[in-house]
Amino acid sequence: MGGAGAAEAAGEPPDNICVKRTLDGAHVSATVRFAHHGQDSTQVSSELDIRVPRIWMWAPYLLLSEDTEEYRTAMRCLMRPSDVPMQYRDTEWQYRKPQVSADEKWISVRQRTTTWVSVKGDRDVGPWHLDVGKRYWTLSLVPPDALSGAHWSEVRVDLGGEPARSVKPAPTVGTATALTWTAPSKTAAPPPEVRLLLQPPATKANSALWASFPWDVAGALSWLTWDLVVAALSLTLVQGLAHHPPLALPTAAQEATRRNLGRLVPVWLLITMALSLDDHFVGSPGELALATALGLLLCLVGRPGRIAAAAVALSVGYVAAVVAWPTSFGLPHPMVLHWAVDPAEVATFEAAGGAYWFALACAALVLIWLIGLVSTCLMLWRASGLPSAGGPRPSGRFSPAVLAALALLSCALPASSMAATETWWRRVSWLADQSEGTAYPAFHTATVFNDQRWFPADFLDWIPGSTWWWTTGFALVVVARARRTAPGHRGELLQPLELSLLKVLFVVTVAPIAGWYGGVPLPLLSLAVVWLTLTALLALGRRGAVLSRELVPGVPLQQVVTERHRARMMNMARQHREWHAELRRVEQGQIEAERSAIERKLDRLHRWTPPNPRHPHERVPLPHSVGPVELALAWGPRAGWWDNACRAAAVAALAGLPATCLLFWMDHVRGTQWTDTFSERFGFAEIGMWVVSSELIYAGAGFALGALWRILPGRRGFGRGFGVSLVYGLPLLVDQLGNRLAGQSGGNEALDAALMTLVLTLTGTLLDIDTFRQERRYWPTRAGLLLSLYQMRSASAQIALFVAQVVALVTIWQQLSGDPPVVLIDHQGPSGTSVPGASGDSGH
Repeated sequence: MGGAGAAEAAGEPPDNICVKRTLDGAHVSATVRFAHHGQDSTQVSSELDIRVPRIWMWAPYLLLSEDTEEYRTAMRCLMRPSDVPMQYRDTEWQYRKPQVSADEKWISVRQRTTTWVSVKGDRDVGPWHLDVGKRYWTLSLVPPDALSGAHWSEVRVDLGGEPARSVKPAPTVGTATALTWTAPSKTAAPPPEVRLLLQPPATKANSALWASFPWDVAGALSWLTWDLVVAALSLTLVQGLAHHPPLALPTAAQEATRRNLGRLVPVWLLITMALSLDDHFVGSPGELALATALGLLLCLVGRPGRIAAAAVALSVGYVAAVVAWPTSFGLPHPMVLHWAVDPAEVATFEAAGGAYWFALACAALVLIWLIGLVSTCLMLWRASGLPSAGGPRPSGRFSPAVLAALALLSCALPASSMAATETWWRRVSWLADQSEGTAYPAFHTATVFNDQRWFPADFLDWIPGSTWWWTTGFALVVVARARRTAPGHRGELLQPLELSLLKVLFVVTVAPIAGWYGGVPLPLLSLAVVWLTLTALLALGRRGAVLSRELVPGVPLQQVVTERHRARMMNMARQHREWHAELRRVEQGQIEAERSAIERKLDRLHRWTPPNPRHPHERVPLPHSVGPVELALAWGPRAGWWDNACRAAAVAALAGLPATCLLFWMDHVRGTQWTDTFSERFGFAEIGMWVVSSELIYAGAGFALGALWRILPGRRGFGRGFGVSLVYGLPLLVDQLGNRLAGQSGGNEALDAALMTLVLTLTGTLLDIDTFRQERRYWPTRAGLLLSLYQMRSASAQIALFVAQVVALVTIWQQLSGDPPVVLIDHQGPSGTSVPGASGDSGH
């Protein structure tokens, strides 16, 4: 029986079905808690506990399925105003339906809901109403009509450590930050008219303020400064290609790459500017047109093949038709359905299939962007490998099979968005009256479409923000590729322009850029920290790197060591390890040999040919603390810096797979995060994008490590990788300090930094093994080869550092997951008690 039918049978008018005298015997307790500290925005949690007598007419229906109208009616009576049948609340979140239990006399209902105060305005959470102002917030208890005569035994307000400015009425018990109103159990107790004026922490008030219009425009402009800086650095590199070629005449690859970047950088800058300001100055139909126009610009840069270009033309034409004549497709003008004012408009929309026509327009928009992105990347890569001038201009054409895959993906994104919108709709309208004869169908259709119409705007926010950094990084990589293929260019060592290119690549692709403190965006702070730290590391490398040490005054090793000396370096390193092993056996008395003879052999190995020797066999001693093994390891596994970079990128991407899986679980699966994905418009697409991005970050970090290998400080790959990981981790440390001062959450930044350190140090160690790959057949395991390379003392230190990293990683993991710490060694005192601090228990 529907809600209205049950009310008529009971003699009640439909709009008064919840107000029954039998509910005067209900018992209610309500709690609200504020969590300001350790959160990016204030979290408000509500708990509502209700005990209703079984004689209440709606009580039995509380035990039914949540999909029944009787259940919704009963819950609506207990939790919402009774005069609003089309219930809709998008400010609160509940991860599961209310818990219901029954005994002989009572049926108990417990509802837990949460909201986050991220913008100014009004919001409801449970029976509480919160008015978020510029500096002060007002909290009021708004009991449902059906519970106005119930017995409110206890009302609790936990202000999260921040006292209220005013409280009405005076609480029964409590403190300045935890207030409680109670009533005797044997007397009538109507709900107290609780009203509090709150002054949240300044950082939380500012966070809500800066996220609201017009302050959010200033925030967008602040992030735009980051884009402008990156664009300026990229354009500087483009100009450098023209003025600093490796030869007097630039190659065809360089010229084509320079021209392509000269077109791409302004287009990306225009896209990011539109991304920053479109939500404030463009309406919904205009968003569709703007997003399509920007995607078309990207296609013009990429120059796809004929078939793809035809698909782009058809897509643009269809979107233009939808924008120009929406009513021809059953769409309202301007793109908003008013179900309560004009039900006929909703009926026309449904009859014409307007939702499907609009979804097709969204799919066309996505296809334009995907073709533009893929064709641009292909065009850049092909241009960087042009063999000679005078050939055809490189284009971004691709096969029809790839186009078909892009078309399927473009249809999947709007479809998943519609599914997410439906999930969101069920969450916000779960108490709406869905019985026959109500306006629920029109209400549902209009609200879902009015949310889905923001797909173009949200897509324009999502796709450039998710892809611009790795697209820009890819463009910088092809610049390096174009230079290293130039005839006459010595690719063994980095040139000044290439070094600047790698610094920009690291900032854009690898370095974490954070900077929201109290709602105020400061992205340039992270950029400055990364740039200065990387510059300091390279300056240290110019003084302390192995190949930067001087063989003779004014002549560093990097000027006299080349790839043609690799065989000699490998042979010297092998002989050095063999004679060192023999020297140790002499010291231990295992063999009889003359120590001085072995030492003379080692002294001869610690020599190298100086520049312009006076006679063919002249040798001079290697710099202090530089031996044959260190020299070979400093040169790296491949001939040039580009080859070292590509090798390191592949190794880091493989080593980063476990780290990606761990961070994926932390960021997207743990707790309720996987459930949240179903309500996000690009939730599932974001999962795939996140995984790809994580691997690209590790690959980019490895690329930087390999490219800078010969100028980084450190004698082993472990130390070189650790230096690069410091550049990655220092901005995260600065961000953690800023979050601590602002009372915000640090998230998983500590785990992120620890994982990057582990991946890069492991990559550096594997590159050391790869340097001596020709000896791999002589050793049963790579570990044996590694111990031979590092010698016993050095290997022990490396293993100890690696174990320390793993222990630190486990500790950070336990802190983030909330598990008790693992006791590695439990030292016992004389009486059998643990020594404080020995097992990780610091007494905090």
